[in-house]
Amino acid sequence: MNKREFLGVTALAAMQPTAAMAQTGAKNASVFNVVDFGAKGDGKTADSEAIQKALDAAGKVSGTTYFPAGRYLCHDLKVHPHTSVLAEPQWSYRGDGGAMLIVDSDKADCVLNITGAFGVHLRGLFLQGRRDFKKPIHGVFLNNAEKYSAQEDSIVIDDCKIESFSGDGVRLLRIWLFIIRHSIMQHNQGSGIQITGWDGFVTDNQLSGNGSHGFNCEGVGSTIMFTANRVEWNKGYGLFLNNGDAWNVTGNCFDRNFGAGLCAMKMRATSITGNVFRRCGKDSNQLAEGEKSCQVRLDGCSGLTFVSNVCEAGRDDGAKGKYTPQFGFIVHKLSYSVISSNTLFHGYMEGMAVDQGEHGPEYVFANNVGCVLK
Repeated sequence: MNKREFLGVTALAAMQPTAAMAQTGAKNASVFNVVDFGAKGDGKTADSEAIQKALDAAGKVSGTTYFPAGRYLCHDLKVHPHTSVLAEPQWSYRGDGGAMLIVDSDKADCVLNITGAFGVHLRGLFLQGRRDFKKPIHGVFLNNAEKYSAQEDSIVIDDCKIESFSGDGVRLLRIWLFIIRHSIMQHNQGSGIQITGWDGFVTDNQLSGNGSHGFNCEGVGSTIMFTANRVEWNKGYGLFLNNGDAWNVTGNCFDRNFGAGLCAMKMRATSITGNVFRRCGKDSNQLAEGEKSCQVRLDGCSGLTFVSNVCEAGRDDGAKGKYTPQFGFIVHKLSYSVISSNTLFHGYMEGMAVDQGEHGPEYVFANNVGCVLK
């Protein structure tokens, strides 16, 4: 068979309806447009049932569910393994745009339920919640409520905007392997991203203005690369690390979080290098540090390095508000750990560090330089 004959045969085959297409009325063998299943995307029609049909059709052939630009009222959509949920990423920091999946029930658990959806890819979506709902509703929810999956979850969230949910933007309960990149999680009542689990890559995201932490390890968080993210104006900590190990926190900007930019509790084998901590501790009264606001809080950690980071104090945009933080560091009960070669030029309002003692063996705090912002 020559090239021309081959192309002719493959083109003809592509035009033949598959069983999945015949069953669902789809116009493509692997890409299932939600509009073809009856979704309106007009911001008025309840579209959950139509969208679920498209998701189910994609699940039968490991295909893609596609959303054209529009406003889709929906909730508790079940996503299937080895599928993609796709839209063109047309959102911006402010305003509406692109394919918006808008929660339409105050009794829902989430908009996208990815529990058991091994290998799922979410790309280009704009998920919008309602902060005023009393029930914590999440944008994306992996709910392994009792135990970890028997295999790697292997989820990817890419080029998405997830905002204004009464729960967390992304909640991954007992997650095993995930990638979150190029996305914005903002103005959620809970955390921008909340996980219990391990094996993750979190890269080039913006976690902004959330009601709790920017990124929150609820129970345990281990073996995660947290790189080149902007984490700002969250009412808890920028990054809360709890009872885990093997983190690499590199090249991020933590700006104007209400608590410390980074709080690490009972962490092990953790490297924190080359980050910027700016104007954190905006209002720490609701957090463990209380009146002693700080850029960084480290407590009960072993095998941790905090090296070659920079800190700067300041106040709100437009030269408004209170100058913070009072201190660069609050440290307690550290062992086999090094805090060294950091610069805190104009990095605090009162002192470089509050040392609460009880340190174990081989703890080093040395060669850090800084001065008060007057």
